[in-house]
Amino acid sequence: MKYNYVKDHTTDDYQVTDISWERIFLSFCIETKRDEEAEFALRHFNRRRRRKKRGERASQIFDMWTFKEVPITPERTEVVTENGAFVGKKYFFVLNITAADDRMFLDNGKWQFQVKVPGEEDFTCSASYDLAYKLDDKSRIFKYDEGKYSYDVSFDTYSENDVTLSLVLNSRFVMENNTWKRRRYVQEALTFRGKFDRMYMYAVIEGMRAWYNVAEKLSPKKGDKIMFMTETKPYLWGNLKYIDERMKERGLDKKFKVTYSLRNAVGSHKSALSWAQLITRIAQQDYIFVDDYVPVFGFINLSDRTKLIQVWHAGEGFKSVGYSRFGKMGSPYPAGSCHKQYDYVVTGSERLVHVYSEVFGLPEKYFLPVGMARLDGFLDPETVEHYKKEFYTNHPELEGKKLILFCPTFRGTDQKVATYDYGRLDLEKIYEFCGDEYVWAFKMHPFVVDKPKIPEQYKDRIIDLSGAENINDLYYVTEIMITDYSSAYFEFALMEKPVLFYTYDRECYELTRGVHKSVKDDAPGKVCDTFDELIEALKNKDYEYEKTEKFREANFSNYDGKAADKIIDKILLKK
Repeated sequence: MKYNYVKDHTTDDYQVTDISWERIFLSFCIETKRDEEAEFALRHFNRRRRRKKRGERASQIFDMWTFKEVPITPERTEVVTENGAFVGKKYFFVLNITAADDRMFLDNGKWQFQVKVPGEEDFTCSASYDLAYKLDDKSRIFKYDEGKYSYDVSFDTYSENDVTLSLVLNSRFVMENNTWKRRRYVQEALTFRGKFDRMYMYAVIEGMRAWYNVAEKLSPKKGDKIMFMTETKPYLWGNLKYIDERMKERGLDKKFKVTYSLRNAVGSHKSALSWAQLITRIAQQDYIFVDDYVPVFGFINLSDRTKLIQVWHAGEGFKSVGYSRFGKMGSPYPAGSCHKQYDYVVTGSERLVHVYSEVFGLPEKYFLPVGMARLDGFLDPETVEHYKKEFYTNHPELEGKKLILFCPTFRGTDQKVATYDYGRLDLEKIYEFCGDEYVWAFKMHPFVVDKPKIPEQYKDRIIDLSGAENINDLYYVTEIMITDYSSAYFEFALMEKPVLFYTYDRECYELTRGVHKSVKDDAPGKVCDTFDELIEALKNKDYEYEKTEKFREANFSNYDGKAADKIIDKILLKK
């Protein structure tokens, strides 16, 4: 196929502000504040991820090719004036979707609304935020041949700069899929090398399944083998750690044979021998406790003799994960996801059952709202004082200071491309605000490889604790938390201290990454969309703390610090 490499150039100078349907006629409006003559087209393109280079933002690691352009002509143009002065133009289009490309439908693929102004580089229309929030309602499915086939038109957005939304029209001819539970690894690849790699991957997966089935049948099951497993850290932590410790305190490590699989495998290459050893250990277990995304369970079908328990590491955040992102970039498949294998999912409260039912794509009967094990003893005075003493011994220069903990989530679709835009922070203003009273501490998401660069002259008031401390322990010495879409605020609410939300890309994040509830409406603290708002909130102590109190009451009114015991009793001891 012939195509040309192009640079993505999206502008808010021309925005698609309205989309509507009347049977096969797609109507849309493009608005601009510019007065020159312009022509328009639909551009057929592809945007593919390439290997990340050091220092690149997540949104920069894509190459783009254009395949074809289809001219489109406005049905009418309206000049907008105010008190006789020119304000802008509105271009109104009506597109017969059955004859959009001369007498043909649009080809399968992604299409953008392109603008051509004489003497300028071609650029792409953006979507207005108001329209983008309604795009899910703009999709259409046109069925034919008794429903065996359909032509689907949908719209979505992505962003290259966390501000401007690139609007995409998705045109797809779809065939009935009677084997939807099976992945088609080879067919999904677009290049010969890709197909070869996928063929190898498919062979490895089939080998894993075959080896698991043999090993599982050869493994006797007496109900006493437990494995604590994480694929994101080489050590036991969080809920897994506290369940393990509580079992030992109760002497249950003598009744059960406990083993551990602790490695950082998500997004990294592991040898065939490593995978074979892991599969063998999985096949031997009666119970497997996991705390995060574990992709291996998407490739094998666990025996009914093994129970898989998800004790998810997070409380509640805003960003969409798992099936709450279904239909967006990076969403899981309808079948073959590890999330579909859980026999039990532990949640922090009854209110979170509905949230995680959406995340994991499971009916609510599989959930145990017994609390988070890692919060057992979280408020114990001796634990708090012990950590404070240890912390200030290691950081004597911080004693007597009020710590502001800055702990945002990452940007990008996954671990491989995770970044954060430190350019959204003015370190000079932070330094001036801190004065002799405060210290600003970065605690970046572990996926973010590039850590903040702090000039030497600021290091007495701005520090980086990203790799040195457990974030939950840091809450004991934190005066104010600043986060965004992360779930970090969930446990912090128990400390009865203020939270601020710095969401410089809020609307763009909601419309591209996706959230399961409105940040502005539901955040348990003040939401600041600009850095200046954040600094002013800090200066004025304007935290909207009443929201934090309301959140704590809703989620921790029944908190008793005995979650680990409840998990052990319900799942292992069948009480």
